[in-house]
Amino acid sequence: MAVVTELHVASDSFPLGTLLTANDEFHVEFERLVPAGGQVLPIFWAWGGEFDSFESRVRSSRFVDDLTVVERVQGRTLYSVVWNSDVYGFVDGLAEANGVILHARGYDDQSWNFRLLFHSHERLSSFHDYLLAHDVPFTLGRLQTLSEANLRDERIDLTNEQREALFLAFERGYFDSPSRVTLTELADELEITQQALSQRIRRGNEQLLEHLFADELYA
Repeated sequence: MAVVTELHVASDSFPLGTLLTANDEFHVEFERLVPAGGQVLPIFWAWGGEFDSFESRVRSSRFVDDLTVVERVQGRTLYSVVWNSDVYGFVDGLAEANGVILHARGYDDQSWNFRLLFHSHERLSSFHDYLLAHDVPFTLGRLQTLSEANLRDERIDLTNEQREALFLAFERGYFDSPSRVTLTELADELEITQQALSQRIRRGNEQLLEHLFADELYA
């Protein structure tokens, strides 16, 4: 049975993570990746830093054969990058286990967070053994069957606008105590009214809470 798991890996434990998030307050988020034959041609979004220096650093890296700007949208840039074989590290183990990266995000020098799909528990075990054998520090998070993961995801009905508002509020410290940013500042950054932003955050929180307590609500 197919399984979905969460994985946390320190950014300095694999070249790809180090290159993309070193010395920059950049957020990097990959589109879905399917390693095949040990080769990965990622598409990723980046935001939160100075793009010229980021692009210069990535292009000059010995790990990169090509970096192309696909699109720039509202402070974010979509890139296509071709890595050479030296960059993969733990991704080699993922390819050997026929794993799929459903979600991957890194920020600054913090850990990278992955959501991975494996065709079976045996494949996941193979990947786990690879990480141990190659001394890759990692932390495994929640483990679900694919059907469980799909049912849970279906209960989250965030719009793109709600997701964007919640992520920005969390990223900027709006939910900290004391708050590190005001609702007005966030609304200005998104170029919407304070009232519109407040509604997006409130409705988004409602959806997240429904997801959190789904087992009780739908029992």
